[in-house]
Amino acid sequence: MPVGLRVNIQGSRVQKAAEAITGAVQALAGQVFPWASEMRVRHEWSYAWHDHQPEPISLPATDKNTPKT
Repeated sequence: MPVGLRVNIQGSRVQKAAEAITGAVQALAGQVFPWASEMRVRHEWSYAWHDHQPEPISLPATDKNTPKT
């Protein structure tokens, strides 16, 4: 870490908040979008301009998002 650069002590709290929001959206997604089988989460911190690829997250199976066999 360069001399004089302040440490971002809030970074872990921001990450935990983002994870909590992701979990809340995931919990509701099956009710709001019953045809969806996954959602994609993108973490983007604009101050750092560091890009991550979207991360697929499986949603609970429903009669509308699961092919009939």
